[in-house]
Amino acid sequence: MLTSLRSSLGVEVTLDVAIRYPKSGGFLAQTVGASVLPGSDAASLPQAASRMRAALTGPTKEQAEDWLIMLQAACAGGRRSEVSATVALELYAGCLMRFPADVAKAACMRLALDPRPGGNWFPTLAELNAMCDALSSSRRLMAHALESA
Repeated sequence: MLTSLRSSLGVEVTLDVAIRYPKSGGFLAQTVGASVLPGSDAASLPQAASRMRAALTGPTKEQAEDWLIMLQAACAGGRRSEVSATVALELYAGCLMRFPADVAKAACMRLALDPRPGGNWFPTLAELNAMCDALSSSRRLMAHALESA
């Protein structure tokens, strides 16, 4: 997205990244802010902000449900009774619909491919939400920076 804004609109956005060290070990880079650089084409800022808003569009309910069915099929522990599966599908789909469509799909794919000790179990709602939040945080920050510029 950064490259697209720069090349097509002359708008330069930078991301502020902080390194976090979770208790579980390792590290991760987390986007904590975004800013529009001076010298960006001011006339293109509204169009850039519009593109960012469009990039934050969530999936349809049907798309979210399709991806959850794929995730459920790929994970152990994902099979439920018909009633509980329907309720879970509504709950999880509602979570996915709060995030950009491509992020929701990517989160389902990443969780489906996540090698966990003891097998790949269906994620909790909190895990799904955390994955979507992590994947979309930089985009939300960029949109805010462009709208504030």
